[in-house]
Amino acid sequence: MTENNVIQPFLIDAGMSRGQAVRLTSVLDTMINQHQYPEQIGKLLAEAAVLTAMLASSVKYDGVFTLQIQGKGAVTGLVVSLTTSGQMRGYVHFDDAMLQKLDSIKQKNITDYFGKGTLAFTAEQAGQTYQGIIALDKETLTDCVLSYFEQSEQIDTQIKVAIVPPEKEHGWIAGAVLLQKMPFDSKLTEQLGTDQLNELWQTSVILLKSLTDSEMTDLSLDLEKMLYRLFHQNDLHYFPKKSFNFGCHCSKEKVLNMLKTFSKQDLDEMTVDGKISIDCQFCGKSYTITPSELGA
Repeated sequence: MTENNVIQPFLIDAGMSRGQAVRLTSVLDTMINQHQYPEQIGKLLAEAAVLTAMLASSVKYDGVFTLQIQGKGAVTGLVVSLTTSGQMRGYVHFDDAMLQKLDSIKQKNITDYFGKGTLAFTAEQAGQTYQGIIALDKETLTDCVLSYFEQSEQIDTQIKVAIVPPEKEHGWIAGAVLLQKMPFDSKLTEQLGTDQLNELWQTSVILLKSLTDSEMTDLSLDLEKMLYRLFHQNDLHYFPKKSFNFGCHCSKEKVLNMLKTFSKQDLDEMTVDGKISIDCQFCGKSYTITPSELGA
């Protein structure tokens, strides 16, 4: 049986290039359908989700990896977070009236949705937080992440993403493959030469570009078989894959700690009939807090 909601890391060409293949299904259904997001918002969240999975797998972190976008357009905020245990959650803030005005634009890009904005990702490790900032100055979120790898990390990177909205026979499907050229090993360079190593990279890029959207989103085609079709002549090696599931780590304790940072005036304005009601933006769970719980 084909596994979905999974990421499959791999190496090719004697470790000269590394990569990850991702496919998300029911995780997206939960994130998108529970908020009844319109299709174009669902596509943005699905793209952000697969990018989060690949970015998180590219860095070492212990805790939560978060991708967050802040904008000043029809979409003012988008967040996807992923824990080391594989729990993913996400939500989008948008103005429905402004979003409907974008319907007249046939080929929409990121700035049409977010206006002037930035994409930031944070990774927790050993009590410290690593952060990367990406400008939203390309056509798609994927293009922005590619630009980050090439300019900030100076790593040759290729990414392909395909997203299919729900149809009669399936729900949301998002597939993606990331391929990166690793720094040349001195022994490998001595054996093969720089020109041949560069040729191997260019060949792997051509092979990746031959991958179709339908292959990436084919639920009957598992990721290992898909990668084998592409790179079986490139000394392909798999690493253990990792599964994802929808999961929210909200709690009453976290809500209390958050409310304790508010001023008394703000808390008074939030209080109705002696109680403060807070809904989690990720999972929709409701929390009711009384002043006595806040020490008031």
